[in-house]
Amino acid sequence: MGWTITSLLMLPACACAFSTTPYAQCWNSPSGTSSATNENVYWNQYSASQQIDQAAYGSSLFWKQVGEAIPGWSTSSKYERFRGFCNNLRTETPGKDVFDSNGQQLLAQYVFPGLDHESVVRKAYPADDYRELRQLRDKLQRSVRPIAQREFSELIEARPLVGDDDELEVAIDNDGNTWQRAAWYGWQYLSLRGAKRWMPKTSVALQNAMKTLGPAHRFVGLTRQKHNCTGVVHSDGRNYMLSTLTPVLAPKEGCGIVVDGVDAAIVDDPIILDNTFRHHVYNNHATMDRFCLMSECYHPALTFPERDAIATLFAVKDRFTVEELQLAPWGYDDDDLAAALKTGAVHDLDYWKDVNYNPRNVQLDIKSSSSNKKRKKATSGRKPAKGFGQADNRSKPR
Repeated sequence: MGWTITSLLMLPACACAFSTTPYAQCWNSPSGTSSATNENVYWNQYSASQQIDQAAYGSSLFWKQVGEAIPGWSTSSKYERFRGFCNNLRTETPGKDVFDSNGQQLLAQYVFPGLDHESVVRKAYPADDYRELRQLRDKLQRSVRPIAQREFSELIEARPLVGDDDELEVAIDNDGNTWQRAAWYGWQYLSLRGAKRWMPKTSVALQNAMKTLGPAHRFVGLTRQKHNCTGVVHSDGRNYMLSTLTPVLAPKEGCGIVVDGVDAAIVDDPIILDNTFRHHVYNNHATMDRFCLMSECYHPALTFPERDAIATLFAVKDRFTVEELQLAPWGYDDDDLAAALKTGAVHDLDYWKDVNYNPRNVQLDIKSSSSNKKRKKATSGRKPAKGFGQADNRSKPR
């Protein structure tokens, strides 16, 4: 390809998706303190995350690529609401919160029009109100959870947790191919793209269970909540998505999530929650950590063309981040992205949309719209692993 991607580290998990509060205020040690060093690092990452998003949304080239990937999106009636969503991405102030009377806390920039209609169910746990969600919950329980539990032991041996009390810079240096600390003390995340080498059947089973509901473009991976720890109350702010939590390894009691004041145990049964309501997780067990397979999905009130358009939009954004900004998007480990660079799969939108796409099995002859441009090497605050690193563009997890 003739050019190198290096890393610009982005905000781990608190991102501009829900608040303009400096992220370091969310990262507390057991004693409730946070260092000035961590505060400076996280504030810098917070600013970077907004800059990366806006670099795409403010680019005419990006929207030209969206038009090429979604023919008719600017004129077809089936994309009317999607056009409103894109207008919000372009024009709304990053990080601006909107508070609905029903308790939802939304990001103005990520509001999908029409999902506040009286016909759309908005409550903490909406699975019983939609047939698609009931079917998904059942499949997560019967078809996904047993496979994830069988494959998890191999994963955790190959990819052990990072130290919760390590200096922040140490965790950042290791973030290309391993668990990432984020959001609050005791929470760690590993993208399924980075885990699928050890959990290949889980990845396939999840995609089969989701069908047209996803997996959506943000959080798809394993989450860990440390024992005797409680997460920060927050909203994810995107009204077009829901979140699923499938327990893989969890205590039998004292572990759960509270959404809009309603408590649900995270023990055996998968949970589907509306994460635009303020929520937090907790694990009160004295010694046992909790691990879940987390995947966001699209709200069933979206039409099929709208779901695909959203997925395509953010796939174009990830590709744009690599090709034009020369940064590594959130959710792609170093090895996976290195193979995609080598084979040319980074130019294929299916690579960015499909969590099970294997870039090692293809050799594409595809050139980007700017592949003949002279590339300028990006700079970074950390030593890149194998030529590039990860740019974390995310909001608060579970």
